[in-house]
Amino acid sequence: MNLHEALEVIRQQVGHNEAASYTKEGCRVSMDNIPSERVVLDVDLAFPADRALTNQCDFVLFYIDTAQSKLVGVPMELKNGDVKASVVAAQLQDGARIVDNFTTRNIEIELIPVLIHDGIHKAQSERLKVSRIRFRGDRIPINTATCGYQGNIAEALKKSTKR
Repeated sequence: MNLHEALEVIRQQVGHNEAASYTKEGCRVSMDNIPSERVVLDVDLAFPADRALTNQCDFVLFYIDTAQSKLVGVPMELKNGDVKASVVAAQLQDGARIVDNFTTRNIEIELIPVLIHDGIHKAQSERLKVSRIRFRGDRIPINTATCGYQGNIAEALKKSTKR
């Protein structure tokens, strides 16, 4: 299975749960500079639940990185207001589980967990810097970007290196 076929399988699995907009709680993600061949799962639509009782992230973006010849899965949590590093890490960890469930093992996929926020207290920012998301044997750092500015998710994805 090639990467385009893998992305099409994901698109079929996502079905009518694809995100129509990229805003939650007043925080907006800009898809500028993200490949147009992408699928964005609206997690709340796909898995309706009482958010107070779950650790769901808001969106999961899937796209093909043609330069690296691999599929990319991006669990995203959007926060407008109070950010607690432990809660964000749990939400993005659940997003990693969704990425794992939506992709087959024979396709190389890079996971890039991202928090989009409007500001973080310094202590929570320090906790986020050391938080890691487990995915297929790796421990991956959480990237961050600011709500609402053009290209915010693309900027966060540029930071993706294992620290």
